[in-house]
Amino acid sequence: MLVLNDVYKTFRMGETQVNALRGVSLELPVAQFSVIMGHSGSGKSTLMHLAGCLDVPTRGQVTYGGMDLTSLNSRERADFRSSDVGFVFQKYNLVSNLTAVENVALPLLLRNTTTKQAHAQAVEALNSVGLQDRMAHRPAKLSGGEQQRVAIARALVNDPTMILADEPTGNLDTATGDRILNLLSQFAGDDKMVLVVTHNPEIADMADLVIYLRDGQVESQQFQEVAR
Repeated sequence: MLVLNDVYKTFRMGETQVNALRGVSLELPVAQFSVIMGHSGSGKSTLMHLAGCLDVPTRGQVTYGGMDLTSLNSRERADFRSSDVGFVFQKYNLVSNLTAVENVALPLLLRNTTTKQAHAQAVEALNSVGLQDRMAHRPAKLSGGEQQRVAIARALVNDPTMILADEPTGNLDTATGDRILNLLSQFAGDDKMVLVVTHNPEIADMADLVIYLRDGQVESQQFQEVAR
């Protein structure tokens, strides 16, 4: 379970102080598809960055599976991200001169996994998102939906327990976006914690928990019965 306890995050922009989060307290269980919604500037992306150890709160505590993430040093945070977190972003962030399988294998190679083992795990991850016939293609030869599925495979290759997705369907047509969301929902059914940050209210229909942020605070939480 991911727990935020009275979390504040403040940024400095010149002489201006920006209060991105103001006393947020949440509990996000595993095996659940959670969505965070809110207008631009509500604190959605800041919350996701704290959940994924990309940043630390100004005040308050963030724990995951009983581990106090706020007490970790920079090296420990990096280790946590590489072993427990899979990130999926709107712009895919693929390396243009690498094939699909090479993009997916890259995080493993950076952790000193052998080339043979990294390739085998990358192939398995791409199979899981239905891209077994596109592994040798570079990003320029893939559609937007295929690139996003490569990005999801890359997020999954380390078998993380937490998947964080920031507007994962923002650049996709409706049908392709629905396929991506179905994949993410399936991972929640596989005992992974899935957290999606979005402006899109249609995504909320697939979520077990919808959290609305406004001005850096939790405005409401809504639990839903979702069939998988």
